[in-house]
This record gives sequence, C-alpha cells and structure tokens, in this order.
Amino acid sequence: MSDTTKKQLNEVCLYKKMMWNIFRYLADFSHLISVVILLHKMLKKRSCSGVSLKTQFLYLVVFIARYVNSSFFRPPVYNIIFKMFYIFSAALICFLMWKPLNQTYDKRHDTFRASIIIVFAIVPSYFSMPYKTWAYFFFAYSLWVECLAIIPQLMLIGRTMKFDVLNRDYVFFLSIYRLFYLLNWIYKMVTETGTTPKVVWITGIIQTLVYSDFIYEYLKL
Repeated sequence: MSDTTKKQLNEVCLYKKMMWNIFRYLADFSHLISVVILLHKMLKKRSCSGVSLKTQFLYLVVFIARYVNSSFFRPPVYNIIFKMFYIFSAALICFLMWKPLNQTYDKRHDTFRASIIIVFAIVPSYFSMPYKTWAYFFFAYSLWVECLAIIPQLMLIGRTMKFDVLNRDYVFFLSIYRLFYLLNWIYKMVTETGTTPKVVWITGIIQTLVYSDFIYEYLKL
C-alpha cells in the first residue's frame, strides 16, 4: 500500500471519528426515544394532558431554523432521516394538540409566553454565531431557543403536579439527550477529533442545567 493511499485512509478514519462516536449515537437515540414515547402515549391514550403545546411549538421552531437550509440533504443518510423525523414529529404533535386532542389540552395552566423565548433568542444568537452569515445565525438561534424550550413544560408540570409516565419519561430522555451531547463534545476535545463552537458549549451547558433538577428528581423515584 502506497504512502498516499495510507494517508487517504487515515484521513477518512479521522473524518469518521470527528463525526461520530458512542456519545453522539446515544444522544441522537435518546432524543429519538423521547419523541417516540410522547407520540405513542398521546395516540394510545388519546390525550395530551400534561403536555405543553408551547414547548412543542418551540421545538418545531428549533428544527425548522436548524435544518431547513441548503445542507438539508447533505450525507450521511442517517442524519437526513433524523432531520425529517424531527420536523415531521414536532409538526404532528402540535397538530394533534391543536385539533384532535385539543379537549384534553390544559390551556389553563400552559400559560408561559413562548414569544418571550422566540424574541429573546435573537440577540444572543447574533453575538454568538460562529460566522456572520444567515445560515450560522439560524444555527445559533436554534440552539438558544432549544436550551430554553423545555421551560413551559417544566412549569406546566410544576403547576399541575401531573408527573405521569407520559411527561416523566419523555422529559427524562430529552434531558439525557443533551447530557450525552455534552459528553460527545468533551470526547472530541480530549481525543482531538473535532472542535465545537462556543455557542454550542454555552447553550448546551445552560440546557443541561435547566434539566438538572428534573434528572435528579427522576432518578430518586
């Protein structure tokens, strides 16, 4: 095998290491499980009681801002499928809560103004985006909205004390999804297999802290 071929193979292996590791997979599948749990319980029970429509709408904003761009169909196929699933599932959950399951939706307690997060995220997104382009602005914007998107859900749980399997397991898997992503970034830094933008670190840490009390209470049960 020539030196050139060896070099090319090493570059391919390094690229794969930079893109994927066990923590990345655990994060992606934890996120996937959280959405599947929520959809399954909603359809099985024909109820969205205890679920915040404000949080679900914010996640729809997150996925559209992050994924609907020129790199949507960029390989790997695994990533394309996940992007499509997240956008479709978030839109479906919002629709189910808005129409078919609306009678079971707790409007009286789901009162947090999602517009506060949508507007607030604009300023830190502008100052923290890695490069001054629209694509990076929307990337940073999706991160800032996502790190706060669970707040309406946690407030709804606190107000109604509806801590059943539907929202308990959903929020738990959503919590460890971001925790695994933090471990993924640490792994890449320690092994020197990639770099992570500062805005990703900042919003990831904030999001993990927002979830931390819930994770602690969940593990106590």
